[in-house]
Amino acid sequence: MTARARHCVFAALLALSVAVVATAPAIAGGSAPVVQTQTPTSISSASAVFHGLVNPRTRMTTYWFEVGTTLAYGTTTNPASAGKGDKPVAVTAGTGGLQPETAYHVRLVASNDQGVSHGEDVSFTTPGTGQPAATPLPAPAAPSPLPGTELAPAAAAPPVLGRSVTLAPAAGTVLVRVPGATTPAALGDGASVPVGSMVDTRAGSVKLQSALPAGRTQTGTFHGGLFEVRQPVGGHGMTDLVLRGALPTCPAGGARAAAAARRRPPRSLWGHDSHGHFRTRASNSVITVRGTTWFVSDRCDGTLTRVSTGSVAVRDLHTGRTVVLHAGQRHLARRVR
Repeated sequence: MTARARHCVFAALLALSVAVVATAPAIAGGSAPVVQTQTPTSISSASAVFHGLVNPRTRMTTYWFEVGTTLAYGTTTNPASAGKGDKPVAVTAGTGGLQPETAYHVRLVASNDQGVSHGEDVSFTTPGTGQPAATPLPAPAAPSPLPGTELAPAAAAPPVLGRSVTLAPAAGTVLVRVPGATTPAALGDGASVPVGSMVDTRAGSVKLQSALPAGRTQTGTFHGGLFEVRQPVGGHGMTDLVLRGALPTCPAGGARAAAAARRRPPRSLWGHDSHGHFRTRASNSVITVRGTTWFVSDRCDGTLTRVSTGSVAVRDLHTGRTVVLHAGQRHLARRVR
């Protein structure tokens, strides 16, 4: 074989290898989920049912749909679990409150600890109110396996240490915004959400279950605040609830100042657990729980911690001192001005 012939063969083999790499599926186990938005069904003047496919890529995955009249969307469906299989599963969600004779955009979004994936945009138009309604809107369903897949339906998977927690509403309305989502969604019957999610319990109460080493779990109930869920991988199961939201307005005084303060109340959180590993992080202190019912609030003068039952350890972030509070006691970690 001549040098020119060998060069041609090498070039052909190189091109073939590039094509194979480009078309081969990514290896599961370390990738963001793969998603596909499908055509909505049961479209009426006020509601629709959304469909799609999610491949979790062997990582615990949460999905939701974004919908709106523009490509900015603006509304999301309830987050739900797609499990952690390595094959596509069919997912669906219903929505109401749509306007008649209006063009909408929808896309499927899925998130796991490797990243957030957005499906392609699909548009649809609602009919007028005088037109026959479509079939009744079904309740949002858990993901069901496609023929030939091995993934069983999973509405709320067990928590994964340092990766995800399981949420279930206990009362009222609880909103959840998972990492990568633009707007929060109301929590339904329960869902597995990744660490880093924002949980809004200002109008409700939530039961939060997180993982501990050796396959154990812990559960706490929280209400009255907005917080971010964190759990360091090497933290032996310690679950951090970081207070979020705007800090209170701290005016100098007077009637106008007092009215301004009422418009932005202190950010706070109530919690209850039974000897779990939970920790509340506020602006001026860190509160480590020892099996108790407690309250924490960021105020103009500092962070107030109050204990109803049990005990907590409060570490002042400015002085470095730690005090232990028991039932009926309180501590103010003063704000540094």
